[in-house]
Amino acid sequence: MSRILAIHNSHNASICETEADKIIYFQEAERLDKVKKTSNWIILLDKYKNNKFDKIIFVNAVDRSSDKDKNVFLQILKEYNIECDEFVYDISHHFYHACASYYNSGYDKSFVLIIDGHGIRDDKKLEIVSCYYFYKNKYKTIFKVYSSKDKEYVEGNNFFINTLSLGHFYTMTKEILNYKEEGSVMGLSSYGNEIFTDKFFTEKFNHFSSVQCLVYNMHIESIKDKKILMCRTVQRELERIVLKYVSNIIKNKQRNLCVSGGVFQNTVLNSKILDICPNLYVDPFADDSGMSMGAALFYVNKNKFKQQKIHTINLGDPPDYSILKSKEGKRVTPKDVANLILEKNIVAIYQGRNELGKRALGNRSFLFDPRDNYAKEKINYLKNREWFRPTAGTVLHEHAYEWFDLKSKEETPFMSYVFDVKRKEIPGITHIDNTCRIQTLKREENYHYYNLINEFYKLTNVPILLNTSFNLAGQPLVNSVGDAISTLTNCNNKFKFIYFPEIGKIYTTNDFI
Repeated sequence: MSRILAIHNSHNASICETEADKIIYFQEAERLDKVKKTSNWIILLDKYKNNKFDKIIFVNAVDRSSDKDKNVFLQILKEYNIECDEFVYDISHHFYHACASYYNSGYDKSFVLIIDGHGIRDDKKLEIVSCYYFYKNKYKTIFKVYSSKDKEYVEGNNFFINTLSLGHFYTMTKEILNYKEEGSVMGLSSYGNEIFTDKFFTEKFNHFSSVQCLVYNMHIESIKDKKILMCRTVQRELERIVLKYVSNIIKNKQRNLCVSGGVFQNTVLNSKILDICPNLYVDPFADDSGMSMGAALFYVNKNKFKQQKIHTINLGDPPDYSILKSKEGKRVTPKDVANLILEKNIVAIYQGRNELGKRALGNRSFLFDPRDNYAKEKINYLKNREWFRPTAGTVLHEHAYEWFDLKSKEETPFMSYVFDVKRKEIPGITHIDNTCRIQTLKREENYHYYNLINEFYKLTNVPILLNTSFNLAGQPLVNSVGDAISTLTNCNNKFKFIYFPEIGKIYTTNDFI
């Protein structure tokens, strides 16, 4: 029985384990380290002391000394007594992004587009866009775009341009506005209806110049209005450029397209792509945490293609409820919890293996009534987020089309898109532009979570709950039961309930005083 272990260092460090050609474990270092986007990959090895694998793949950061890091890594493996028959050392950043997206998509053939901050770097160029074509276990590079310090030129299918990457373009905007997350830029971009235009946006593909132009040339009295205009302009520029790439790749709506890289965590952008490319798959691990999974899946499929559409991203650590043995809690049914939510309580849900990626999907989530007019304000206050950040929702799959315009999608289990809201009964999850980021949920995907929403549906005729990640601003999603309790006891009573459906109990702040 073949065992593969793939590890990615640098920011968003992660580990992926396969056995008998299936992913059996995937974890992000930040869930253990408690530091968002941490590069502390060594913490991921504790689980594997005194283990042996058929193959170990180390996906290195793209701009580090290869020989030095390789030797350091081999030494650390030795210290942990982790052995392997074959060791692979690689820096194929964009390629492993592509593998993670393609091999999880369920497509047998597809184009794959990668756009992020950057991939492989050397003294003269920086990999910023890549396009591949995959057919089963075969692939070829269609084109690459590099940020170059030299003059702009074309060399075969490689394009060298004097510009920042789209990922850095968006990140720079976030930093200029002093926001903690890129999602703040996306959320604020839906306000207002004007964009700032000048020759940098219309004539030159130079994002750095564009941002600088916005900062220094917008003469608006209101700081709030200035921020809105800047975010809206940057979001529209991002959409314009990415959609141009997509249009050139797909040529017609029948072609399959997989996307990955940090840029495609932008759910508003993804929905715009869906308009011109119905056969779209968005990698739920689009940031660099997906490197380890991409590497593992590449070697699983290298000799024989194994089509396997991913159906769950609940691949992390299972819960350990032993910490609750000395705590009484209260025995509850899903209906009891639905009634608590009906009474305008924010309830955290904790169950099963933790979901990976950046979206909470009902295993590590805050839940609230989507009908509440002030839901967004209450959730943003709880999480210490900006006033304008939108909230998301989970809808029972069989009712999704009644409430949302899903375009070409039959389901969206990983919250990869925003969709227009069809009905007015859910203002708590309806953004200013009448959209909502949603998760569709089938009973077989998450039994306990489905039952809770269904009980809420019976009480309200609304088959939806507001769902946002169980964490506070600047923190990763909670991982362990201890993490969940710590968040509860340190939030100054902003929420008071954690529901553990697997043991049928709910706990309050008072249980841990």
